[in-house]
Amino acid sequence: MSRAASALRGLDRIVEFLLFAILAALVAIGGLQVVWRFVLSNPLAWVLEVSVILMVWATMLSGYVGVRRNSHLSADFVGLSMRPRTRWLLDGFTLLLCLVFLAVYGWTSLAVIDAMEGIPFTSIPVTQPALYWSLPIGAVLMALAFLVRLREHAVQGQAA
Repeated sequence: MSRAASALRGLDRIVEFLLFAILAALVAIGGLQVVWRFVLSNPLAWVLEVSVILMVWATMLSGYVGVRRNSHLSADFVGLSMRPRTRWLLDGFTLLLCLVFLAVYGWTSLAVIDAMEGIPFTSIPVTQPALYWSLPIGAVLMALAFLVRLREHAVQGQAA
């Protein structure tokens, strides 16, 4: 296994571990809220905000996992009837469009972070960027995964 492939596999493990930790925390927090609200009759004020932050981070990190595993949503109605070379070109163009989208998305999300700077959450001592940093980080991770897919696609085209 090459150094790049090993580093990428390491990144996969880190992201998968973070996803596991976030989802475990969401379950624990939800259970805690049930106990506090219905057993102790004293709901926890911070649960909603923490859960939203964790859910958004989980969503963005799972986007990376989906692209790496090639299990993200896609629909291919046009390419089914194309010749293999034309389909290969269309697939490559689609990967490039995904990269362009992620570049624009990631770049413009920095303006959102800047706009939210200094705005606190209501019940936790954290500012809004804690939530919104998931956007450019997720975009960079997904772009990295799409670059790997684009490289694999190019190698596949040379072999054909």
